[in-house]
Amino acid sequence: MAEELANKGYGVAFDLGTTTIVGSVVNLETGEAGDRVTVANPQRQYGADVMTRIDAVKGDEKLLGEMQSLVASACSDIIEELEVDAQAITIAGNTVMEHIFTGVSPLCLGKAPYKAAFKEAKIINAKSIGFRVGENVNLYTFPIIGGYVGGDTVSVLLALDVLNIKEKIVVIDIGTNSEIVVKGNKGIYSAATPAGPAFEGGEVRDGMVAGDGAVEGFSIVDDKVELRVIGDKKPLGICGSGLIEAVGSLLDNGIIDKTGRIKGSDEIETNIANKIKKAEDGNKFVFHMGAKGEVALTQSDIRALQFAKGAIIAGLNMLFDKSETKSDEIDKVYIAGAFGSHLNAKALATMGVLRHEWLDKVDVVGDAALRGAEIALASANKRQEAEKIAEDTRYVSLSGSKNFETEFIQAMNF
Repeated sequence: MAEELANKGYGVAFDLGTTTIVGSVVNLETGEAGDRVTVANPQRQYGADVMTRIDAVKGDEKLLGEMQSLVASACSDIIEELEVDAQAITIAGNTVMEHIFTGVSPLCLGKAPYKAAFKEAKIINAKSIGFRVGENVNLYTFPIIGGYVGGDTVSVLLALDVLNIKEKIVVIDIGTNSEIVVKGNKGIYSAATPAGPAFEGGEVRDGMVAGDGAVEGFSIVDDKVELRVIGDKKPLGICGSGLIEAVGSLLDNGIIDKTGRIKGSDEIETNIANKIKKAEDGNKFVFHMGAKGEVALTQSDIRALQFAKGAIIAGLNMLFDKSETKSDEIDKVYIAGAFGSHLNAKALATMGVLRHEWLDKVDVVGDAALRGAEIALASANKRQEAEKIAEDTRYVSLSGSKNFETEFIQAMNF
């Protein structure tokens, strides 16, 4: 099966994310990757995360075909913008995205035991599912590990050469749906954490994707707030990296306490107190006040982030236990994700997502899922390796686990 893609000319590799779709040109003979294009996933109109999209299909099964068509059209738009005559295509997506993409109902993933309808890699004629390409162009979808750990995680592990490294590693793929992997003393273990879209600006009152006007960086210098805004525009909202840096900085400066509470202005002795305002759900910290309104971090935003980070920490602890590995044995920590290259490792450590002793071991690898898709596009051997990764990686279900619930509660505080 792994041989059934063209090996001459150019192809396009896709990271099919819940929030964004990224495509890049690949020379099929040399494996060299070129230009890339990113667009918002048009399925977002049916929900910000995979569970709401599953619910949408449950409410109207005709939407499955509509969602599939939307993605095929978006991918075709990317191919046309890249101005390439694509001869082959690879798709790396999470389990739900790959089900919808291939026209398979994801309803099995919306209820216990949350098992995928299929796990194997697929070769599909691209035109037959709505791609605007030549008649004989095939596409390859990555195999699924299990549950919510899908082809995008396999693609990340392929990019990291996980089968051939001897190091003990942690991989955290942060996105709308976060996946975690531990390669430890007893093999490779994986899990999907119910993190929600907070890390990408979802479930945040003024959250937005990383586009012009999004606050992507935050610091406090000499009692003054300094913002980095994409496009050097006036702030319109906060994207995931800005949220993480803001929370990390506010924790460091004592404005958020260990329980996640934004302190009142009367509890802060510096001029920063002027940035704190009362709101319906507690206090809020105002980043920017302009003619079109404010951009602020609310107490509910903090709670959403605490939920996300608590789930990741609890999941990691479960994987350490399954792999019989201690956190201090870890040699390398990889942070992946479409916006991973913008994340601040120190802020993640301040929040508790990373252990402080890991900071000198962290490698922020960005969109490794796309890189894996590029590698697989140009090599039948690498596609076979991807399938071996899926077979060798054990899936750990966190749903309904009392141990996970206990770990989660303990991990909520900063």
